[in-house]
Amino acid sequence: MSVLELFVLSGALGADLISVAIPIGMARIRLRIIIRAAMVFAVFHIVLILTGYHAGHWLGTLVAQVETYRIYWPPAEAEDWANGIGALILMALGGHMIRETFAKTKESTAASHPLQGMALVLLALSVSIDALAVGFSMGMMDVDLVRLSLILGTVIFSIAMIGLGLGRRFGYLIGARAELVGGLVLIILGLHIFWTALL
Repeated sequence: MSVLELFVLSGALGADLISVAIPIGMARIRLRIIIRAAMVFAVFHIVLILTGYHAGHWLGTLVAQVETYRIYWPPAEAEDWANGIGALILMALGGHMIRETFAKTKESTAASHPLQGMALVLLALSVSIDALAVGFSMGMMDVDLVRLSLILGTVIFSIAMIGLGLGRRFGYLIGARAELVGGLVLIILGLHIFWTALL
């Protein structure tokens, strides 16, 4: 794949990330936390696309050895399950943000956010699961994995920084109820993704 194709692919994989990052950023998260979260998102995308690539490459080798192509692999069904789980995670994070809005005292404002611990891991997994399916489909192509990793990591990091940064700015403009708005947006987005996965 060419450099341009890799950039386009990376941008497509990051499209769902920005729609999630903006409402999360409304919690008015500190810049160092945004940078750390962007790095985690980039690493998860790289790890999952490489995992998918090696799995697809292994299956291609297996098919060549057996000399048959009658192997049933329903990637669409697996992606629907992954999207459904990711949607539930988004709704849970949205609920958490709304609960925090009403639970916060003046002293604890901006002290809590969904970009920490297991919540960050689950969120990163949910927004990067598509990379696993894409990597699997690329397993039978000739791809420079170092170039792929560098471009994908750079693009995803940039998208996460932009999305979380925009959300943070909106959060300061909206004020105290910004986290409530962000939580509601996440729940609506999660419901839409979950409904789409069921269809």
